[in-house]
Formats: sequence, structure tokens, C-alpha cells
Amino acid sequence: MKRNRIILSLIACTLTLTGCDDQIMEWQKADGNINSSEIPLELNEKIALYSSIKTYAGQFTPNMTIGLGLGADLYINDEAYRKVADDNFQMFTTGNAMKHDAIVKSDGTLDFTTMDNFINIVPADIKMYGHNFIWHTQQKQDYLRKLIAPTMHIESDGNIANVLSGDNSNFNGGTLGGWGSWGSNKESQNVEKNSGPDGSACMVLKNKDDGQAYSAQCAYEFTDYLETNKTYIIKFKAKSSSNSGELQFQYQNSSSGNQGGYQTFDVGTEWNTFEYEFIVNETHTDVTRIILNFGKVNATYYIDDIEFGLKITENSKQRNAIRSSITYTFKTPEEKKAALETAMEAWIKGMLEHVKNDNRFVAWDVINEPIADGSNEWRGINNVFGGTDGDGNPDTEPVEDPENGLLLNWADNHFYWGYYLGKGYATKAFELARQYAPSDMKLYVNDYNLETSPSKLAALIDFVKYIDENNATGQPIVDGIGTQMHITASSITRDQIDAMFQTMAATGKLIRVTELDVALGTASPSAEQLELQANVYQMIFESYKANVPEAQQSGITIWTLSDNAAEHEYWLPDESPNLFDSNYERKHAYKGVCDGIAGKDISEEFSGDDWKNISTEEEEENTSEE
Repeated sequence: MKRNRIILSLIACTLTLTGCDDQIMEWQKADGNINSSEIPLELNEKIALYSSIKTYAGQFTPNMTIGLGLGADLYINDEAYRKVADDNFQMFTTGNAMKHDAIVKSDGTLDFTTMDNFINIVPADIKMYGHNFIWHTQQKQDYLRKLIAPTMHIESDGNIANVLSGDNSNFNGGTLGGWGSWGSNKESQNVEKNSGPDGSACMVLKNKDDGQAYSAQCAYEFTDYLETNKTYIIKFKAKSSSNSGELQFQYQNSSSGNQGGYQTFDVGTEWNTFEYEFIVNETHTDVTRIILNFGKVNATYYIDDIEFGLKITENSKQRNAIRSSITYTFKTPEEKKAALETAMEAWIKGMLEHVKNDNRFVAWDVINEPIADGSNEWRGINNVFGGTDGDGNPDTEPVEDPENGLLLNWADNHFYWGYYLGKGYATKAFELARQYAPSDMKLYVNDYNLETSPSKLAALIDFVKYIDENNATGQPIVDGIGTQMHITASSITRDQIDAMFQTMAATGKLIRVTELDVALGTASPSAEQLELQANVYQMIFESYKANVPEAQQSGITIWTLSDNAAEHEYWLPDESPNLFDSNYERKHAYKGVCDGIAGKDISEEFSGDDWKNISTEEEEENTSEE
């Protein structure tokens, strides 16, 4: 291997004391930084002699399970990644593949395709930790929102100067007229006889799967521009194959990009009439196209009797009021609660029944990150949210508006179950998990920043106590508490770690480090930073073993495998927080974890024969390559 050739060359230089400056310059970067795969040679040789992490775990901590948080797609598609993961860890947690928005589709059905592709290739001796059932983010918001959204009523006065006729409107001639469709999620567009609301023909649109609304579009093109500052009406009849179907209207210019007028319609399995008034923005002087977007929810859509044109009003005056013909009937709090509890049961039951015959699944994060930073209150309760969108705008209280319906005011895929279910959301989630999980599966609550915020930790423990004391089983139901521990190496102390583990252990619960990584603030760490990182990893393992009684030691999960950019596109970008470098080679931190597991410097027990064997292997490798 290239690295081994460098090792042997530099060893030779050291022994002969001859000038090897060229070799040294290849090893040491001009800026003084050392790549994680080019760590000091003696240390590199030591690390090469270490066995796998799970070998030491089996030898020194048989009561604990050492896990890995990983990407399912990377594991499926990258053989080198998969081998390192399999060789070193006893349990896997998928970062995203088992979350609500990854499994639940827009109509509430469950899609296990990616999850099954993953678990079907995981070795039989590697355990699984489910992550997670209930969180405030990565929830299938569009589905949950529809469960609590008001019913929309459309009152039409028929005042449309309709410019569509024949197959452009009713498709009774058997053609699509001027309606065309496209998009990556489009599957088909056609006319079906006898499928319309009155038994006549209608247009039928089908997409391939859930996607973005605009990923499948059906449009009608005009030869003249729509007039600005005038009120237009689009009116049509529609139904879908799904109770959660969704169509979106917009106007557009095909070349300039001017577009607007967005309105979403919930389209169920019964024919309904939909209508929308809009005014073309005064800056959009070149609009020539109206569109029905059908890419959002996987379904077949039936559309008929389309009317479009200027709104006719008394004395030909245009009103500025938009959607004046739409009213809403809002659901009661009890109706919303019932709908969401039904959805929660379908989700938890569906997942647990899907894996019930797979005894590798030993634990699950039932509720993830329930405590808001700063206030240390429950997320979703008393208008405490704590989430933000990609621009840093905070989630705020939902509003039910007579003209606009439900304004959820939460970032995409955020959903706070507690806002609609109260504190009972937490007990309900655990009751359902306990009802449908095997009796020996361990159920956890999981949160972050517990090592640096004793007040947040106290709030999480109170959260667990509430669930134990208020659930329907009449007995404690939370098995364990998880601490994520996304650590910055330069700002954590042993005292902080000890105090956290001692406080957690005092609950009597199983204690698990669920998402451990140690950030350095750079993707190009120096040798000193790599050593600090290794020491912090070792310190955490040693503190855990010293402060958590063996009977409560669930174990530690390292969060993501390597520093490869593919693992850090979103999580800790431009960082180097893991045990393996970007080429899946062991870092100094690998030694830190193994020594932390063993409770000693394992390399001190290496014999002269160990060094001789590795040198011989390297010489043979070099000879064969020549």
C-alpha cells in the first residue's frame, strides 16, 4: 500500500540517519497540518496493530453494545464503507431511513423500500436500534396537516368569461385538446371515456410517487398574455385515487420564469368542484400559461369541466378580494386529537409489526429531542417550539384563518404533536410502542446538549418521570435515556461528562450515548488536534464506565463512520469528527475509543513479534507490487 511504503522509507531514514528531507516534506504539509491518514509513523504503526472495535468490546465490555449511526444509502451502495462498518460495530442506527418522513407517504401509507434494502444486507449478528418514532422535525407534514385541516367549501356564482371549450374543457371528443404535461414525476396523461363525473370522458393524470408539486405538471398555453391587475377564475371538477390527493394551480410564462397564483387543493376520492380567484401580479406582464401541478402525492387524478377566464362582476368592475368564494369549516380540538392519535398508532404499529420477526431490533428511540433549548420546556406545549426553517425563522403558533384556512406556521416537515395532543402525546407514543413492540425491546427518550446544560437534563428527567407516572399501564414504561453528545473537543471537560452520567445513572434507567461525535472545527486537523480528539473520545468512554453502573450500561453509538464528505453534506460539513478519515482509514481517535473500551493503552502490550510481523507483511506487499 502507498502508506506502508512511506512508513518503511521513513523508518529506514531514522535508522540510518541519512538525509530524507524529501520524504518528510511529503509527509508533513507546508501549513503544518497533517492529514488524518498521515499521522506520525510510530502511532500509525500502533493503530495498524489494533484489532476491531467490536473485538475489544466483546473482550472488555461484554455488557455494553458499541454501535454506529450510519447512512442507509451509503451502506447499500459503498462496499468499502459497508465493510468497515460491519467489521467494527455491534449495532447500527440509521440516520434517516427509519424516520417518519422517510417511511410515511403523503396518503399515510408506509413505504419500507429503502429500509428493507438496508436491513436485508446487514449481517445477522449486528443488532438494530430504531430511530425514531416521534420528533418535531422530519415528520410527513403534508399528511399530518391534512388530518387536522378544515374542510373547504367553494361557492360559485358562475361569473366566468370562460375561454375554454370543447376538449380544452370537457374532453368529450376524446382528445386532450391543448393540455400537455411533463415533469420527472409524471407517469401518464390521457383521456378516459366514461370516467367523468357524469359518466362522460375526462382527463386522467398519473404520477410515479410522492414528490414536489411541480415535478409533474399539466398546462394549457395561450397565444395572448393574461391581463395584469385583473381578476381571473380557474374552476374545474376533480377527484383522485387517494383520500390525500393534492393538486396545485399556478400561472407562468414558459420562458421568462414569471409565475405566481399558487393555490393548493385537497382532492379526495369523490368528485368535487374547485375554484380559485387570482390577480396576475402587475410585474408579470407576459403570462401565457396556466398549470395544474400533480406531482406532490402519489395518485391518479381525474379532471373535467375546466373553466378559465376573467371574472365578470357588476359594472365590469374587478374586485381585489382573492378567493372570496371559499369558506372553511374548522375541526374541533377533539376531532384533531382523534385523527392524530389514529395516525400515530398506524405509524408506530405499522413499523413495529414490519420488524416483529427480526430479532436484531433490540431498542427504539420513541421520542427524540422533546425539550426545547433555552426554556427547557416541552416542544409544542404552551406555544414553545424551538424549531426554525433553513433561513433561521422560528416556528410559531398555527393560525386558523377564515380566508386562508389552516396556516401551520412551521417549517417544511416540522410537526409538533404536543401542540394538538398536549402532554398526552408522550404517554400515548410510549403506550403504543410498548403495546406493539416485543416485550424485551428497550424504549428510549433521546436528547442533546445534556452534558453542557444540567437544567435541560433535569427537564428531560422530569419528562421521563411524567411518562412513567401518567401512562395507561400504571407502571414505569420508559426503559432508557439517551444522550446524543455532539461534542466540540476544545470546549468539553471531564467534570461536565462525569456530572451528566452521574445524574442520568441516578434515575435507575438504562443509559445510552446515542449519537457521539467529537468535532474539531476543521476538515484539515493538525496532529495536535487529532490527539485531542482521541483523548476526548477515550475520556467519554472512561467516564461512562466509571459513572454508569454495569446493569445500566446500554452502550455507546458513534455518529457516522468517517470524515468523508458524503457523510457530511448536511451534518457537520467541513468537519472531521469521526474515527475514520475520508478514505476509511483509522484515525488517532480509533485508538482512543479502543483504549477507552479496554481501560488501558492497548498498544503497550504489543510485543516485538507484532512489530516484526507488520514489517514483514509490508515488505512482502511492497515486493509483490514491484
